[in-house]
Amino acid sequence: PRNPRMIAFCSNTRGAWEICLLPDFEREPDRVVVVSEAGAESLHPSWSPDGRHLVYCASDEADEGGWTLKVWEAETGRTRVLEGVDGFLPEWSPRDNRIVFQRMRRRGTWEAALWTLEYENGAVRNVTALFAGEGWAAINPSWSPDARHIVFATVAKSRARAPLFHEPDDLWVLRADGSRATRLTTSPASDGMPAWGADGRIYFVSDREGGPFRIWSIVPRLPE
Repeated sequence: PRNPRMIAFCSNTRGAWEICLLPDFEREPDRVVVVSEAGAESLHPSWSPDGRHLVYCASDEADEGGWTLKVWEAETGRTRVLEGVDGFLPEWSPRDNRIVFQRMRRRGTWEAALWTLEYENGAVRNVTALFAGEGWAAINPSWSPDARHIVFATVAKSRARAPLFHEPDDLWVLRADGSRATRLTTSPASDGMPAWGADGRIYFVSDREGGPFRIWSIVPRLPE
């Protein structure tokens, strides 16, 4: 967000998934810097609004199948482990120090819930559960540009797709405090991986119309 020429992404070019940077893709398009620590699979980088920090998730060697959140500091190159916070697919708020992520309701299960935390001066505060349910999962959270709402996908919540646990069903949106959850899509297709665009539209992946997975978009009707 602060430096649009600096792109963060994940790559498994060297075998394991790592967090990488293109420091300046316009001037040095072939220069790639690895910033994640070795020995873990690292995924889903997300910038803080000021461009000084990068949050991502990494596999936990001490907990097979578990994931932890880490923050890389651009100025120092230091990586901090967010102790006591297991989580997956984090996304930094575009307006402040909040991070939304998905967390398993119980270790070893597929049922994920949405959580937020605040990151300030290397410390984690106010770890809060936003949205969860029994027998289904909430995944892939993404902030609205004004950080007032969060869009996400569900798994096994739609009645038409309840027996399917390996892919998402519908898109939902709620306020950032966890209230007013509202379903956005009702298609029998699989709708997932939503991302909120600066134009106010929500972009997502879907196999609608019986074809291959493609990129779709909608204008969301937001809960007030």
